[in-house]
Amino acid sequence: MKQLKKSPHRALLVASALILFLPHSSLRAQGPGLFDFFFARKNSPTDPLFAGLSLTGFSGVWGFRAGGALNFNNGDNGSGQNDPYSYRCDKYQCRYYGGQSYDYGYGLPIGVSGWTVDADLILAPFRTLPIAKSILLGFSPYAFVGIGGQGVTPSSAPDTSRATWSYGVGVHHDVLGWLGISAEARTRRSLHSDSVIAIGSKRNWEFRAGLAISFGGPHQESVATTATGVIMPIEAAELDHFETAESAARITARVLDRAEGLVETVYVPGGTDQNMGFDAAGFVQYVFAQEDVSLPRTAHAMAELGEEVSTKVGSLRPGDLLFFGNDGKNIDHVAIFAGHDRIIHSTASGGGVRYDLLGDGPRGEWFTQHLVTARRIVAEGKARPHVHHDDSRGEGELDPPDQAPSSNRWREE
Repeated sequence: MKQLKKSPHRALLVASALILFLPHSSLRAQGPGLFDFFFARKNSPTDPLFAGLSLTGFSGVWGFRAGGALNFNNGDNGSGQNDPYSYRCDKYQCRYYGGQSYDYGYGLPIGVSGWTVDADLILAPFRTLPIAKSILLGFSPYAFVGIGGQGVTPSSAPDTSRATWSYGVGVHHDVLGWLGISAEARTRRSLHSDSVIAIGSKRNWEFRAGLAISFGGPHQESVATTATGVIMPIEAAELDHFETAESAARITARVLDRAEGLVETVYVPGGTDQNMGFDAAGFVQYVFAQEDVSLPRTAHAMAELGEEVSTKVGSLRPGDLLFFGNDGKNIDHVAIFAGHDRIIHSTASGGGVRYDLLGDGPRGEWFTQHLVTARRIVAEGKARPHVHHDDSRGEGELDPPDQAPSSNRWREE
């Protein structure tokens, strides 16, 4: 084999550069990462034990890993004593031969007698499938292929370094969520080898065990409990699809547009139809249903949904529901807040669907004084349950007409 005529210090410098540069340049924009501290050796007590570090970045099921490992000695074996770790390397692998007298000493209390460096492409098919990981009791298997190098660096002999390609399999298991353990097996072959992929003997395989620390996750998970009691993760991307301020604004805008298009529709007790007419709750139920937001049939039942909103100036948003009571306490009327103190509703005292201005004139004063509560039904893109008890009427009993002062005009601007 043609030996490379370069110093061990230069080889270590190149290995360190690969370890430090590749993660920062290639992994910065990738997904959740793993920082590994591991030990590795081949299946022989005469082979050196390597200690190393690696950094992995994932995007979906694919990952990129860069890392390296070193074998250390005590640094004082340069006196010509037989070295227990002496090697001869060909284009396929490095083999142990006892009785050699290479000097590994560097004049330091610790020396480096071997190194490896690798850059691997990883495929972890079950990493993003929580159900599959549950079936496998939390284990996530993976396979990898990579390129790198390894070398033995005796101080009294030429450096024996070679470029390699490798492949193998492994498995990862989360212990504490952010802390995991891993085990894998790798076989290395020289880049100059023209042999086909082969499993080889146990002696050809390098075995590795390590601790992995997760970091840099770009997304969070919520959990939901199924009817069988199994807790399943819900990806943040799924929540964002339904619960964003932007989607809430779009739904609210469409609700108000539909309500505006129903102005002058007549008031009918118990009405829920555009052609026949609406009562107060029927009108609100109808316009929200057009946006796939299902609301109950009566005002006092609607008040059990959503999140409570202060009725103070500046707290209300367009699309909020305002609830009124003829006695000022028990809810029997509902309107949609349209902004700038305006409400749109189907009102018996007003003759049908119309706008009213809170605090303006006798009608506006009546609604201001009889306002009981407000609820935000469309909050971050979906209706949220919130309990508000009202035992004033029996279940299924419809709301009575409002008793606000009547208006002589069909619509007030």
